[in-house]
Amino acid sequence: MPVGGFLDSFPSLVFVAAHVLFLLVGVWAVRTAGLPFASAFWLYILSQIGFLAVFGGIMTLKMGVLLEQTLMLIFVVMLVRRRAGASVSLPRT
Repeated sequence: MPVGGFLDSFPSLVFVAAHVLFLLVGVWAVRTAGLPFASAFWLYILSQIGFLAVFGGIMTLKMGVLLEQTLMLIFVVMLVRRRAGASVSLPRT
């Protein structure tokens, strides 16, 4: 049995509930993170909507995971670039 195979015995509703919770945490993060980071958290929210689409039969699990990982990669790059930009200070004259 592959690692995590026991999760197959859980009803899909458990996973839907988990992704709805993750989505709500993403909405909370957008509201509390403030600029310039709030817009990056929209990518996290989109990734959770993608997983809900998987459970709704709109896309395959592999496509959902690929979408989620791509969005998280962009998310990380955006956060690092914005953090780097925020920490750059101009020399005083």
